[in-house]
Amino acid sequence: MRLRHDLQRLNDSGVINVPMTAWPVSLGDIHNAMQSYYATDLSGPERAAFERVREHLSWELDSGTIRYRVGLAASENQRIIRSFEKTPREDGEVSAGLSWMGERFAVNLNATYAANPFDGEEFRPDGTYVGMALGNWMLTAGWQDRWWGPSRDGSLILGTNARPTPGVMLQRNLSTPFETKWLSWMGPWTFSTFMSSLDDERVINDALLFGVRGSFRPPGTGLEIGISRTAQWCGDDRPCDLDTFVDLLLGKDNRGVNVDPEDEPGNQLGGFDVRWRLPKNIPVAMYMQWIGEDGRGGGQGVGSWLRQLGVEHWGTIGGLSHRSHFEVSETTCREGGFGSSDEVPNCAYNHSIYQTGYRYYGRALGHPGDGDTLAYSFGSTLVQSAGPVWNVLLRYMEINRVGSPDPGHTLSPTPQELVDIQFSHDRMTKFGRFSAGLGYGRLEDKATGSSDSDVSGFIQWSSN
Repeated sequence: MRLRHDLQRLNDSGVINVPMTAWPVSLGDIHNAMQSYYATDLSGPERAAFERVREHLSWELDSGTIRYRVGLAASENQRIIRSFEKTPREDGEVSAGLSWMGERFAVNLNATYAANPFDGEEFRPDGTYVGMALGNWMLTAGWQDRWWGPSRDGSLILGTNARPTPGVMLQRNLSTPFETKWLSWMGPWTFSTFMSSLDDERVINDALLFGVRGSFRPPGTGLEIGISRTAQWCGDDRPCDLDTFVDLLLGKDNRGVNVDPEDEPGNQLGGFDVRWRLPKNIPVAMYMQWIGEDGRGGGQGVGSWLRQLGVEHWGTIGGLSHRSHFEVSETTCREGGFGSSDEVPNCAYNHSIYQTGYRYYGRALGHPGDGDTLAYSFGSTLVQSAGPVWNVLLRYMEINRVGSPDPGHTLSPTPQELVDIQFSHDRMTKFGRFSAGLGYGRLEDKATGSSDSDVSGFIQWSSN
């Protein structure tokens, strides 16, 4: 949370100019962008953010050094609706890892033991990867978290709500603009693509998840534009050949329209997001994400849209650098031009062939509210100049609010309302990094009229 806060602060102030709406970000790209600046050229919050990022880069990019890490975490009523913030997934976690980076290769090994795991998986390699630099590209293999889009509380297409899927990824290292006049208008741009395995228990086992995303920042506009696409395909008794993958890439997957039902290649989502930083140094940015499900019934192309709008404001409060947001997300499919028409219940993250849906180990790969949810969130991140971070998040959600009961929904098969408030604090000490959180949630079941309230909390420590 602090790193994202600092990088966005530097981006919005013009100190750096790199695409920032898809994670992981390339630290080499950040390092390259900061080379033309010195901390003495800055003042106030930008200077403090610059110093913190520079210290982080110095530690991360120290080549040839093997670093070891151990961690402990405990939680009560752990958060099952996860935002960008990293919090414990289970009642208790013990982890250990090591990392090393050379001139061309990088290794990050991580192992976690989870107590009373929700998904029955006690041992987890989440966060493990190996990488190799290939020119201006990085090829990695492992279990890597991804967050696609400018959102703060939940991405409609790919976030960290579910555990990371194992696979391979190719990502551009430096976001240097095109030199040709035909494409130079795009400004700095980045691109990533991955293929991973959905290795949990599913209606169709051993399915694959494909994803591709590009984002760019046209000069002088304050805009960052991203285009994303993901697809579930292959798996037991499903076509997995190259022709099927080409059909998937070309969008030939609307059964009865441009492909026979038995030859439908997969379950796709795709769309775009835009973040606009207001001109004249006004510390406000607006963002949106529109993600479409496969296609409208009986029609060709994207036609059922999930929608999200948000606004950010940043500045200082009593010596604290802050970034606050208000975000609205709707995961009920809506047809028509960009989702301006009829609702289509039980559409989002579901599929007639891949009946487990767009989910992994019982959690939605997209928005943490899963399908047919309307979510409002207000949050703020406050950073002290020395580095300690405070986070507050207030959330209201109408979960699975329309349509018939959906037994595949990861939160509730029937409508519920949630009011949720969360506080957390994170700081680095000479004894390691500590973070702790406290929350309160009230859940009302609209089908039965019953309600329940819970206090939640967590504490975690890592050696670095």
